[in-house]
Amino acid sequence: MKALKKLAGVILAVCLMVPMLGTVVFAADGVLMFSDPSAKVGENVSVDLVVQSGGDTIGDVTVTMSYDTAALEFVSGDGFTADGSGTLTYTGTGSSSELRTTMTFRALTATDTTLSVSSSSAVLSSGETLNLEEGSSAISIAAADDGTTSVEPTVTTTQTTSSTDIVVNVNGTDYNFSEAFTTTDIPEGYTETTMTFNGAERKFVVNEAGIYLGYLVDASGTGHFFLFNSEDATFSSYAQLMISDTTSIIPLDKADAVKLPENYQQSQLTVQDQVFPVWSDPETSERYYLIYALNTRTAQEGLYQYDAEDGTYQYIEAPEQAEDADTQSTLPGKFGQFISDHILPVLVAAAAVCLLLLILMIVFAVKLVHRNQELDDLYDEYDIPFDDEDESPKKKSGKNTFVRSNEEADEFDDDIEYEYDDDEYEDDEYGDDEYDDEYEYDEYEDDDFDDEYESGRKNRGGKKNTTSHSDDYDINFIDL
Repeated sequence: MKALKKLAGVILAVCLMVPMLGTVVFAADGVLMFSDPSAKVGENVSVDLVVQSGGDTIGDVTVTMSYDTAALEFVSGDGFTADGSGTLTYTGTGSSSELRTTMTFRALTATDTTLSVSSSSAVLSSGETLNLEEGSSAISIAAADDGTTSVEPTVTTTQTTSSTDIVVNVNGTDYNFSEAFTTTDIPEGYTETTMTFNGAERKFVVNEAGIYLGYLVDASGTGHFFLFNSEDATFSSYAQLMISDTTSIIPLDKADAVKLPENYQQSQLTVQDQVFPVWSDPETSERYYLIYALNTRTAQEGLYQYDAEDGTYQYIEAPEQAEDADTQSTLPGKFGQFISDHILPVLVAAAAVCLLLLILMIVFAVKLVHRNQELDDLYDEYDIPFDDEDESPKKKSGKNTFVRSNEEADEFDDDIEYEYDDDEYEDDEYGDDEYDDEYEYDEYEDDDFDDEYESGRKNRGGKKNTTSHSDDYDINFIDL
């Protein structure tokens, strides 16, 4: 009998162990827990959601939560979707044994409220079911510093879920333009406004310098503000960095607008999960970087120096003057470098120029020799005296001096005689005695005239005329 009881006990123990072994093999245990934050009325309060598997990689997770809409207003959260009536749903996928995310609420009333789990489901990356031990979040809300105990919600239920069908592309990612942002989403220093976009008046935010931001929602329903360019109606990544108590900058992805010396190299800098281009000079220091940004106070674009060690930003002038100085100082070096890189074409061009100059010199020399030869032949043919001979006839000064050329002499006839007639030129008013003394016949003797004419012939022709001129010419001078 006792043996039978022992056998029955063993069988019962085995039967009880079978379901236990099945649970261990086909399911795993995990935990779903929340943080317990506190805040003041009107402030944002962040609640952390954490899923832990105990060692295995977490796969897909879905959690449905509920909250008091009179105490809390949902603001944002990656992977969270609110229906505006107090129900909040999270969907996401883990990459390790722990999945952690954050949701943000706005505290509306001074009270203690709870964020509780309505339902949850989770699996491991291997496909096994993860049984979650569910927790909740206890949120404590105190009165504001000015004593305010409650505030009104910023948007209505319809606004929280509104999203347009306007699709914009930013850095290769498609977003939907949305107007469903709350006042808590608006960055500090900006106010809500409207402006014409895509053919209608849309909600934007703007600061005092005239910088506009638009709200875009990605495929998962997560919304963020993006920098809006009103000139071409485009959006770009938005990240705001405080560089002083009154000034902040927005990094810009405008690599083409930056002109720096060649020694600067471009790289990337991640700012608030956004990637922007930066430049550095490795020859000086790897500590400092230049980033192109927009000043939110002046709305002016410029370069700012980023200190990687201190994490600070400072405005800096673009080093263009140093670049120009280097360019001027290296001009001879660049010219010499060009010659050394193209030595063969330069030598060929120089040889061609020298050959052309030599040919021109030879042509001009030959032409000059031919010209001198032609002139010599012309002088010999026409018996023209050279420049060293006196070509101009000498003129003899004095009264009644006659110098005649060969052509003039030929015009006279040898037979013509000029006779002197006293009676023909007799004048009572002017007596002979008055002019006899002045014009003496002896002054114009034939010998004197012949000598003078002979001298003229010699000077003109260079040869002596052997013919006697006294025989050719018989000139009688008349006494007036």
